[in-house]
Amino acid sequence: MKLYGEILIFILLFITNARILFVKHAKKDSLVMLAPVSFLLSILQIFSMGVNVFSVFALIVSILVLLSNFHALFRYSERLFIDHYSPLMVVWAVFTMILSGAGLAASIYFFPFQTKSEKLNVSEIKLEYEGSIHGGFEEAGHFSKINATLYDFTLVPQLTQRDDVILFIPDKRGDTENYRPYLQLLAKQGYTVYSYDIFASDLKWFYTPEDSKLLRRSAMVFHSLWNNQKFLAQKEFYTYNTMQEIQAIMTLLDERCGKKCRYFLISDVIANTTVSDMQKLSPQKISGFFCLDSIPAYKTPGYGCVEHTDPLLALILGQKRDFEKTVTIEMVEKTAEAINTAWGIGINLAQEEQITEETQQ
Repeated sequence: MKLYGEILIFILLFITNARILFVKHAKKDSLVMLAPVSFLLSILQIFSMGVNVFSVFALIVSILVLLSNFHALFRYSERLFIDHYSPLMVVWAVFTMILSGAGLAASIYFFPFQTKSEKLNVSEIKLEYEGSIHGGFEEAGHFSKINATLYDFTLVPQLTQRDDVILFIPDKRGDTENYRPYLQLLAKQGYTVYSYDIFASDLKWFYTPEDSKLLRRSAMVFHSLWNNQKFLAQKEFYTYNTMQEIQAIMTLLDERCGKKCRYFLISDVIANTTVSDMQKLSPQKISGFFCLDSIPAYKTPGYGCVEHTDPLLALILGQKRDFEKTVTIEMVEKTAEAINTAWGIGINLAQEEQITEETQQ
């Protein structure tokens, strides 16, 4: 949906500017109304989908287009006719048309590609909660503010018992969205996999507006790219925060899966120390842990499967799009080995494919 929203906005901006090419006789400049519509849609896009490079670029271009068409909007509101545009207006319209076209082309070229869970025979359930870390979370109502989201990935039909589940702790530079291809394939192996995103008011990462749901992931990515050494130097702070997150989520999972449920923890960079400490503190509850960034093939630690979900960021990190999912499949295989070692059970990809074929037959 995010991609379609960006494409729609850039198309509307392009049409708004391209109208200068089709003035052959006096008429009402009705297409100018696309300027405020594009501006409104770009704001809604950010509030609904969050901040990224393309949404910010679309907002900037929409502001430029809106300001440059202020007089045209006034003329239209007064029901005046127009038979030509000024040279300055033509030059500026061509400039913003080029920007709109570039934004449209870049959005399409860097499109995120993911497989729907249903096509993998994986059930993906999204559970939303309101509340806080210290006060606890409860199921959110229709008009409640969402402070935590829990994702449940499970193979259909389910091959394992819920007494042993996997809890994935996403790095804040990725959030669950950018690990989805990995989580889907891991669930396809037969495991019950949970992941989460928490935006509680009593758990701060920046102590600035960057803690908001709209900005946090982009802010995390920016700060790590700008000064990764400084970013990683705050490891103790990250450990403290993720410890509180995991404890809060495990409380929810105990309600969902039962008190006897045991967890295998998977982390990526900022939670590595946390999962190790938790396994030592609660060996009866934590069956094991695995650090995703320990896999040599995984070249974007902390950011997720951006070769699928964020090709522009992947390019910045020096990686190409992986249409065949070769890296993600290897990540799942290495993870499955660690899980099977901890549990003493499990199935590999080849076994899962054989089970699927037998089920179909």
